[in-house]
Amino acid sequence: MKLLLATLALWASSALTQTPPPNPPIRNIYTFPPNHFIENIAVRSNSRLLLTSMSVPHLYSINPLIPNPAADIIHSFANPNNATGISGIAEIAPDVFAVIVADWDLFATRAIPGTLAVWTVNFNKAPSQRVKFITQVANTTIFNGIARHPTNPTLLLAADSALGAVWKVNLLTGAHSVAFSSPLLTPTATAHLGINGLKAQGQYLYFTNSAQGYLGRVKIGWNGEQVGAIEVLSSASDAGADVVYDDIALDFGHGGSGKVWIASHPDYAVGITLPEGSQWVVKNVTKLLNPTACAFGRGSAKERTTLYVTNGGEFLPDFTLVNEGVVALDL
Repeated sequence: MKLLLATLALWASSALTQTPPPNPPIRNIYTFPPNHFIENIAVRSNSRLLLTSMSVPHLYSINPLIPNPAADIIHSFANPNNATGISGIAEIAPDVFAVIVADWDLFATRAIPGTLAVWTVNFNKAPSQRVKFITQVANTTIFNGIARHPTNPTLLLAADSALGAVWKVNLLTGAHSVAFSSPLLTPTATAHLGINGLKAQGQYLYFTNSAQGYLGRVKIGWNGEQVGAIEVLSSASDAGADVVYDDIALDFGHGGSGKVWIASHPDYAVGITLPEGSQWVVKNVTKLLNPTACAFGRGSAKERTTLYVTNGGEFLPDFTLVNEGVVALDL
């Protein structure tokens, strides 16, 4: 498959439309042992990276500001949930994050029916009180990218890559349902991940459709409903014949102009300049290894112009997964 929502003000103060260098330096931050498919990323206000994996049920924390950092396990969802991995992660309040936990069929990129659940991790509380169950979602097999509703703090929005829909989850009650669906959100006969990356800002949801190969946005209402038509902002094929858009990071203010950065398979980070839709492509076959997600750093001015990109990794002929981890692009 193949984000960060602290506050709208922090988004507006990130790298804000700066033109990246032609070949930005790419630094390795951390490489995991084999068979850790790294799926998504969020960044805390203290600059720590939070990483999820679809092949192990641990939420990881990495300090990117020190040499040779460790990947500390914040929480393991293995018991009593029988979870095998985590997909989406998003900040829903200051230092509070929602995560999607399930028993995953990794090769099908689907959850075993009835196992998908929404949890929150609250770093404002003691470790023993930090993790909270929100709800089980029985009638879907995937929540991919997730984002807090930009104006309604009670709602979490989730991309259903299988059904071609956006769900809403009430973070207070656990009530959940499809907010809207569209043929423009569905997968195709040959590619099984439709709507994928998801970020919310202003009145809009910004998203990728990996199967149909585009970045889009749609205006949403207070209850998560679709308001107006889906807009196609850019096409993956214009960035390269083999480019597959995955998850996204926003780099602009409330006016809708600036950049959207997209982690893209097999070895790309793509910047989309809005509103014109021109694309700026970073390709690196040794350091960008099936990128799955990206997020801007937080803290110092340097961190706010650093794009962290997670690598899903590469499968060896025996299906061992290697070289999964996180790298930094200094924009």
